[in-house]
Amino acid sequence: MHLDQIIAHKREQWAGIAGTVPGERGRPLRPGRFTKAVSGPQVGIIAEVKPRSPSKGDLWPREDAVPLALSYEAGGAAAVSVLAEEQFFGGGADLVRQVANAVRIPVLFKDFVVDTRQVKLAYAAGADAVLVIVRAVDDPLLTDIVATARGLGLDALVETFTEHEVERALAAGAELIGVNNRDLDTFEVDLQNSARLRARIPAAIPAVSESGLRDRADIERVAELGFSGCLIGETLLTSADQEAAVRELTGVPTRGEVAA
Repeated sequence: MHLDQIIAHKREQWAGIAGTVPGERGRPLRPGRFTKAVSGPQVGIIAEVKPRSPSKGDLWPREDAVPLALSYEAGGAAAVSVLAEEQFFGGGADLVRQVANAVRIPVLFKDFVVDTRQVKLAYAAGADAVLVIVRAVDDPLLTDIVATARGLGLDALVETFTEHEVERALAAGAELIGVNNRDLDTFEVDLQNSARLRARIPAAIPAVSESGLRDRADIERVAELGFSGCLIGETLLTSADQEAAVRELTGVPTRGEVAA
């Protein structure tokens, strides 16, 4: 399943949805707290709740999303990313809402955004931030999505994969930029992409390295490149103990080690 196919499906889906989406939310919003969570001196781990993926199949039972998110939080994750895409990843706005209502750390609404109404849906679901993939939209829409998020008090994590996409993100007013190490067409991973693209992002703008990060050495590697956040999914989802896995990635001792 290629990115272009997912985007085409998303555009068709939202073209068939009439009117607006609910704008009210139950969870209090503190603008900027997602960006703050991944902008500290220590690399902030954004741990992902992803029921399945096109390449790996089923990853985690949807009904166990909240316990998973709470394990991430207990392990020291800075934020949680929750898949809101239903067709290919098994997520949904309702899943985002469940997690947002359960955890105290910021929540990222991770979808393939092709319509500003999806940003409003993220707001209504209780998210603190929304993922925006540069490649999925043209420049006017990219600018509109980033501005819509800002107007609602949400942070926008603007995801890039090439140098040109970094330029587009900056031109659209991005204040938090993600660098995906995974080619969403081939699903191949290259951590060197983080090195290449971080050099194109102004030092004052926090950056998040996404995909392919497997251990503490990888976290330290991207930290040296200037990244203040890392988004990690399958490494955690396939771990035997998610709380311990997050602690290992952050470099925080497990409870047993602290006691010893």
